[in-house]
This record gives sequence, structure tokens and C-alpha cells, in this order.
Amino acid sequence: MMKQICSAFFLAFVALSAVAQESAAPMVAIPLTASDSHHRPTSLTVESLVITDEGTPITGANLARGADLPVELGLLIDDSNSQRFAELSDILKAARQFVSNSIRGPEDRVFLLDFDTTPRATKWLTREQLQTTTGLTIRVGGATALYDALGMACKERMGPRDWQKPTRRVLVLISDGEDNQSHVTRDQAVSEALRAGAVIFTIDTELSGPASGGGKVMQTLADVTGGESFRQVGTRNAPEVFATIKEMMDGMYYLRYVPPGTSKSAPHGVEVKWALKEKFKLSYAKEYLWNQ
Repeated sequence: MMKQICSAFFLAFVALSAVAQESAAPMVAIPLTASDSHHRPTSLTVESLVITDEGTPITGANLARGADLPVELGLLIDDSNSQRFAELSDILKAARQFVSNSIRGPEDRVFLLDFDTTPRATKWLTREQLQTTTGLTIRVGGATALYDALGMACKERMGPRDWQKPTRRVLVLISDGEDNQSHVTRDQAVSEALRAGAVIFTIDTELSGPASGGGKVMQTLADVTGGESFRQVGTRNAPEVFATIKEMMDGMYYLRYVPPGTSKSAPHGVEVKWALKEKFKLSYAKEYLWNQ
């Protein structure tokens, strides 16, 4: 009888240990948004998704609402010479309202960064500090170091993400996407964004013609990180664009699961698809850097 009790106790202990180990297993948090053709977000269930990580099907995933997480926001402003014909003053007026509407909670914070030949950034600012800061002085001129600015924003301000304490990390980039001065490449800047877990929303200030090389860069930055790109933004539509970005931030989810191959540091490619055919677009970070 005593042997049976001891055996039952041992089995229960093993089961509890397994549960504890499972619950303590590190989980990734992939930013994910479903939206219609007008960028309006819609609700999601994890059962509606098919997820693979490095080609491995993922089970046991869950979704966390981005609206329940603190906001860490960076506003990046290109004030190089290429912006001399952009309607920058009206865009920045809408941007100020957007920042004010986005930084509401006690843990929310924002930094502002402008760049031409070199990037210049404020410290992290809370809502209270925003009320008293002088912000940035914008003077258009100089060459364009966009990738340096993006790298600085992600590496020096945001830093590597904390998987144990996820936040909504968002960068809004106002630029035409051209770069003629950076010391780092686009791929290096993207790697820093993925390491930081930043979702990039891009606002293309080029008002004429089809998407240029810079416009395609802006689209790529948004696509890879799970954001959205907005073209031909100026006086007429800037308030609407920023309102849409705010709505998409609030409608964001974080897809959480235990990744395969947690014992080694490596980039992981992610694919998320609808289990059944849907008309909504899925925007998500296509890659994350595990333990890097």
C-alpha cells in the first residue's frame, strides 16, 4: 500500500514538474494584425491561423491583445534636403496629435528622432514629460542617412526586446525612403528592427508618380516588420493616415508560442496564413532573432 502511495506521489510530482517546465518555457511574441483593404483592423482567433516557424508547424499558440500592453513609440522624421518639397509642416502637426493620442498610460513612452546626415534623438518621454519638452527643431537640409537613423532608433533607444515582458514597440518613419549617406546597409538596419521587435509604419512624403526606389524601400521596411506603408502623404490626408496607424496599433495582436530550436541562437523565419480563405490581409513580422 505504501509503495502504491509513493508511486502515485512520484507520478504526480513528475506531472507537476512537467507542467512547471512547460509554463516556464520561453515564448516568442510575434506582432500580427488582420486588416481590410482600407487598413481597418479586425478581430482574430488563433484557431483561424496556420503558423509555421522555420518550416515547423506550430501548435499550442495563443494571442495577446496589443491594446493591453504598454506602448513604446518612436517618431522618425527625415528633414534632409530631399524633403524640401514635402508638406512636412502639416504632416508634423498631425504627428503631434497622433503622439498625444498614443501616449496615454503610465507605462507608455515615446522618443522623437530627426535625421539628415546624422540622426538626433530625444530621450524617452512619458506623457507628463511630453507636456514640457521643446521637442525637435526641424530644419530641412543636408544628405540623408535613413538607415543610420533606423539603426540608432532600434539599437540605442529601443534595444533588444524582452521576451518575458512584451510591449507594443512601434516606429513611425516619415521620409521619402531615399538614402545617400548611411554607414550601415538596409539589411543591417532591418536586422536591428527585428532584434528590437519594432513594427514599422512608413509615411512616404513623395507626392508625385508611382512608387520610386525609395517608396519600395518604405514598403519593404513595413512588410518585413508587420507594419503598413502609406504613400503620397501630405496636407490633405495626413490626419487620416495617422488616425489609421493609431487604429492599427490598437488592433494589433501578439502571437505567442514556444519556438522550435530554443537551444541555439538563430534567425527564425515565420509564416502565418488563414486556415480558411479570408479577405483580410495578415501583417506580421516575417522573422525574429532568437537570443541574438
